[in-house]
Amino acid sequence: MCEIPIVDIGPLFGDDEKARAKTDREIANAAFDIGFMVVKNYPSDIKVGSAERNKMLKLFDIPEDDQRPYWKRNFAPENPHLYRGWFPLSSSPTRGREGYEIGPDIVRTLPADQADDVLYEPTPLPDEKLLPESWAKTTAEYYLSAENIGEHILASISRSLGIDESIFRDAFNDGISTLRLLHYPSRDNVISNGSTRYVEHDGKTFEQVAGAHVDSGLLTLLATCGVGGLQARDTHGKWIDVPVIDDSFAVNFGGLLERWTGGKIKATLHRVLGQGEHRYSIPFFFEPRPSTEIAPLPIDGIEPFEPFLYGDHLWATTTKFPENFGLAELRPPRAPYTDPLAG
Repeated sequence: MCEIPIVDIGPLFGDDEKARAKTDREIANAAFDIGFMVVKNYPSDIKVGSAERNKMLKLFDIPEDDQRPYWKRNFAPENPHLYRGWFPLSSSPTRGREGYEIGPDIVRTLPADQADDVLYEPTPLPDEKLLPESWAKTTAEYYLSAENIGEHILASISRSLGIDESIFRDAFNDGISTLRLLHYPSRDNVISNGSTRYVEHDGKTFEQVAGAHVDSGLLTLLATCGVGGLQARDTHGKWIDVPVIDDSFAVNFGGLLERWTGGKIKATLHRVLGQGEHRYSIPFFFEPRPSTEIAPLPIDGIEPFEPFLYGDHLWATTTKFPENFGLAELRPPRAPYTDPLAG
């Protein structure tokens, strides 16, 4: 493919089997080829539109002095929370982004028998006086709605792979999906001084506000909030723009899903180029229960690999990111684990 597929996912939520089968084929074509797509036309009762996103992003209007109680312990040693919460602009030397990570406790009670697992850490929610009215309710509805979309996409992929839909669906019972709010400050693009943060594209110099990477997990739903700059690398190695469409999601498949499906689904390198203006985005990382065993799926021809637990993989991966540096030893693997994506 030389451009990002745009898929109408409305039929996934309806009763027209012929229309659903067509959408299944389109999703499969994207997943098995470029590993990236833009989805649109979800039902109107799914609350993930611009009104909801704008209210959620008011979080970044909180003055810095009032933010500090919600910073992760890496950046405010007096705070107890490690995994959920705020990573401030000071979390990176370039001060290029800040973000706030929300877990499933925004919508449901966390399992009591997993209280010792940092991956089930509660989210430190800001004082309601600092936020617009009904901010938490709007955020909870968004979280549930993103889960709903992700579940339907994974069900579609299950049908195309010829596996039982329950394999993916059941893995998300007590799942730990992360809703992340991101803000990239406005900054002028400057001429590269040799830094790898700056790249040439179409004859112009851009700052990479998010460097080229493959998401480590399964599935990411990304709301780009009206500003371009997101690019994916196609099968020929060319960087192509991900189209910005109102109330749509950019969807990419992670390295773990590529591994789990024996390489049938492709995980795609993507990056974000600065556009010289404030940029906000809202990724939803669809993440199963930490105790989920990742083992070869019942797909013809899949190569065997040593099973491992999702939580062990997630922790080994997320503690390589700047906002979680130095935390790896706080959660030893719960089972034998080696990086399934290495090599």
